[in-house]
Amino acid sequence: MIPFNFHHLYYFYVVAKERSFSKAARSLCISQPALSAQIKQFENYWNFRLLDREGRKVSLTEEGVLVFNSAKAIFDFARELADGMSKRKYRIGSKIQIGVSSAVPKVVAEKLVRFILAADPDVHLTLCQDRIETMVENLMVHKLDLVLNDFSYPSPIEENIQNHLLATIPMVFCASRKIARRFRDLPKGLNGEPLILPTAPDQTYHAIQNYIHAHKIKPKVVAEIQNLEMARALVAMGRGIGLLNSYAVANAPERKDLSVLRDHSRHKIVDTIYLVTRERKIPHPLVTKILNEFRLES
Repeated sequence: MIPFNFHHLYYFYVVAKERSFSKAARSLCISQPALSAQIKQFENYWNFRLLDREGRKVSLTEEGVLVFNSAKAIFDFARELADGMSKRKYRIGSKIQIGVSSAVPKVVAEKLVRFILAADPDVHLTLCQDRIETMVENLMVHKLDLVLNDFSYPSPIEENIQNHLLATIPMVFCASRKIARRFRDLPKGLNGEPLILPTAPDQTYHAIQNYIHAHKIKPKVVAEIQNLEMARALVAMGRGIGLLNSYAVANAPERKDLSVLRDHSRHKIVDTIYLVTRERKIPHPLVTKILNEFRLES
């Protein structure tokens, strides 16, 4: 019997992760027959079938799930160890990579950046914006250390994704001072008034739609804007009424041009900000500091 080694374990891990022999073979740069032979040797060693093959599809048996979870923990730790040792070998300073959802106000990201630079002035900071699915994928492979998002990201427990609620912030209807002077109180005052919406399927978009339907009002939608800063600027310019994050309004450059409208509705809308991380065997010291100390107090 050929005893297994870490090559066998890694080949099995890649096949199980890709759920495909052909994709795994391409990823490993070996032929599919050679990969199949390696997996067969690995299964023979354990005397268990670890993979079920149905045509081109691959699924894990009960024993396969057990081996895969252990393999994943081993190779995740190895990747973290390699990252840490590379920094020591090449004397690379502290580094942190952060992803920011487009639905998170810019002022929140700015405050986080200020906190990081105050904690470590010499840090190498990478900041990117992408789809939340892409950013979580990058979190899984250590291309990101932390993601700022506006909702708790659902994921299978074995992925070890952790959602840390940073803040629950009231959303407020705002208008320019000129519009606010002639405006009646909410919610009925929205009838026939110009309204600036976020682009669907943003969570705020759905919250506004629920608010409109709950109060049976019919505002006039004049714009649908994905960029939060541009939407706030249009509100300040007097183009319409917008539902804005109250923390962002209080810290916005245009705050002197914005008025918060009185809302007598019981249908309150809030915005949530989450710090999304992945559990690591070797915790990132800056991420740990952020989770323990970073807050959004004005």
